[in-house]
Amino acid sequence: MTGIAAMSVAPSLTSLRAFAVVGQCLSFTQAAHRLGVTQSAISRQIRQLESTLDVALFRRIGNSVALTEVGAVLHERLIVSFDLMDEAVREVRATVPRQTLKVLAPPTFAARWLARRLASFRQRFPDLDLSLHMRGDENVRFDCVIRFGAGPRERHTSTRLMTEQHIAVCAPGLEKDPERLRSSCLLYVLDQSRRLPTWDNWFAATQRDRRELPENSMEFATLDMVIQAALTGAGIAVVDRNMIEAELQAGHLIQLDPVVVTGPVGYWLDISGERLAHSRVVHFARWLQQMAGGGRELDLS
Repeated sequence: MTGIAAMSVAPSLTSLRAFAVVGQCLSFTQAAHRLGVTQSAISRQIRQLESTLDVALFRRIGNSVALTEVGAVLHERLIVSFDLMDEAVREVRATVPRQTLKVLAPPTFAARWLARRLASFRQRFPDLDLSLHMRGDENVRFDCVIRFGAGPRERHTSTRLMTEQHIAVCAPGLEKDPERLRSSCLLYVLDQSRRLPTWDNWFAATQRDRRELPENSMEFATLDMVIQAALTGAGIAVVDRNMIEAELQAGHLIQLDPVVVTGPVGYWLDISGERLAHSRVVHFARWLQQMAGGGRELDLS
């Protein structure tokens, strides 16, 4: 692209914002974290901006970057411009009611995974309130829905946040005492009075002799109750390790066997086309994907 042709195309505000943030921290990774997008998205925006302007804005030296002379001039002026825009936005926000994001999520996901990350949400979006529901309500129009399932939802933008990673766990005291382990229980989760097949799937994947494990069983209405029973040493549970990150890290639960049974279901973020028009929904979706650290990138640009 020639210089004249490039200048006839105005650079996007998204690419200019990405450039301004990268120029501040001189790191694509840190810029991605600040903006709540992936590093590849930042790299793509910078490439588009450099192509549009037909100039190099950064010098890439190994894993670090530095502004070129032209890049430094552009960055200095953009920072002033973005500061003025940010100030204008703050003044407008001060005159309008606070926005509330309404989210529907499964109970265990909401309590054991999402709630533990809400301090990050609060820091990122201090002007946005959150209303977290665990049951559908015909009187509430949800901005987005986090769903437990095996595939995308029709007529929605559906993004997989994470896939279940089932492991067998128990309290450390139980694992260290073979007699106590054998006399404990296998802990099951019920779904409409039927046991979920997590234990059957785990036994199919492991080489362990089933006779090494307890014959007794306990059944619970929710996964959270199963986790609590395992923490007290009542028995062994097969649990999605995404839901017990803190307990594993603290050593309150330990993995009994190296086998990990992946899928086939997981957690999805569903957003209708209508709700995608709201900036609060876009911000939440990008933050949630960053926290989950997986799934395909949600392209909302």
